[in-house]
Amino acid sequence: MTREDETLHGLPAWIDAMPVWRIHVVAAAAGALGALAFAPFYAAPALSLALVVLVWLIDGATRRHRPVRTAFARGWSFAFGHFLAGTYWVGAAFTQVDGAMALMPLGVLSLPALLALFWGGACAAAAALWTNDSRRIPALAVALTLAEVLRGHLFGGFPWNLAGYAWEAGGSISQAAAYVGIYGLTALTLLIAAAPATFADAHRGWGARAGPALVAALALGLMWGFGQQRLEAAGPATPQGPGPVVRVVDPGYTQKDKWADVPGRPWEVLSRYLELTGKPGEGESEIVVWPEGAIPARYPEMPVLMENPDMLDAIGATLGDRVLIMGATRVERNDVGAPQAFYNSGFVIDGVAGEASILQWHDKYRLTPFGEFIPLFNLVSWLDIPTLQQIGNGFTAAEDPPSRKVVPGADDALILICYESIFPGLIARGAERPSWLVNISVDAWYGAGTGPWQNDNQSRYRAIEEGLPMARAASGGVSSIVDAYGRKLVSVGREGGAVEAALPATLPETINARFGALLTAALILIIGLLRFAPSGAPGRGFGS
Repeated sequence: MTREDETLHGLPAWIDAMPVWRIHVVAAAAGALGALAFAPFYAAPALSLALVVLVWLIDGATRRHRPVRTAFARGWSFAFGHFLAGTYWVGAAFTQVDGAMALMPLGVLSLPALLALFWGGACAAAAALWTNDSRRIPALAVALTLAEVLRGHLFGGFPWNLAGYAWEAGGSISQAAAYVGIYGLTALTLLIAAAPATFADAHRGWGARAGPALVAALALGLMWGFGQQRLEAAGPATPQGPGPVVRVVDPGYTQKDKWADVPGRPWEVLSRYLELTGKPGEGESEIVVWPEGAIPARYPEMPVLMENPDMLDAIGATLGDRVLIMGATRVERNDVGAPQAFYNSGFVIDGVAGEASILQWHDKYRLTPFGEFIPLFNLVSWLDIPTLQQIGNGFTAAEDPPSRKVVPGADDALILICYESIFPGLIARGAERPSWLVNISVDAWYGAGTGPWQNDNQSRYRAIEEGLPMARAASGGVSSIVDAYGRKLVSVGREGGAVEAALPATLPETINARFGALLTAALILIIGLLRFAPSGAPGRGFGS
């Protein structure tokens, strides 16, 4: 329904009076501003300001001849700026792969362009249900939340920088994820952040204009107070816990240095890991965690560690009786011994009496798009671009999701490899629930930008959602021991090093772990029903 007879006032009118191209520039700039809400900045007011502008953009779109189409275009421009500012760091990966630099502009621009389609569709759907009062706020919040759910599941999923991640993991507001998960927190965040847009509703009285923002502020205060109470009841985060001492290690290499084609580089990297791991008795650690793909090896030598007895002996000599959890490439060979499939895997290695023994492994279930596989690769393989061919014919995904692994000297753990840690709901529950999480990652791919900090924050939300402590080893990122509330006990940054702490206590299954999908769906439904609540005294249009 168009509102061509209605008049906008103030900033909404100023924006809508611009030439079309300037409107899209404003939309993209507002979306980019909203990305400041994510790690390491956590500027949540920036997200609120951005969403307010988005509401005003759709206000103007509904006055056009084709309101749904116009809302889609404006929403897409907003989201393109938002995701470009939030994922620009993907360009760093192209600088660290031979022959990939020419593809960097395509990679940096195509990802946000594709992700923006979800938000464009959400804005179009919201425009079809738009009103000239506060009920348009829940309509937009629900539409964007459902778009985020789709973005997190379709085509392999990419649930990066959901609105709920505007709150730092381990803080008071983040504790809501223990009840409604990250998607529920995203819905609440979008609803609260967009509410101040009604201040520009010049056709309504001040009570109606300010009411949504006041209710949003009250809701935010209640969320903060409830989360603060939960953290106070838990007591302070401390590295002295009930579990075994875990040591996380990062050698501090950049990907380019780690993978430099230098004779003996795999052994050099291994030596650095062993140095940081320390000899038995030098620390208190009983379990050591190394990152994903710890030792560099190129095809056809990719499985160099798992098939190199000298390296395993060196690891065993350093471990003593400790346990090592690490990432490495696993290969499956055919009947004549030729490689037929490569897996990005996490291994549990027991160093019994100084001899390394591989006990179990987890093959990565969620591969990274354009990093470990090419979506719809059959459609682009004919281009015969060497870099694309290498990725497209690279790793094979596991058939089954992660499952708990036996860790000698500790309770069972579940290993999440890099990208897997941003997916809520991958962690086994009920009788198969693990006692703690291990996240191994190579965040060095993200360069020196915001990517490593974003990945760290998103990963720690899995601890909050499930009530499970986490040991995180992220090469070139943030390595840490995290309690079941998402709080870091000890950590080391991108410069590398090693830290250790006793594994914190495991909490009983959270409400989210038991009923999360139902509660999140109910929350989204309740917010959606606000769109159809009675409007009260009708307004006469934007300009009345």
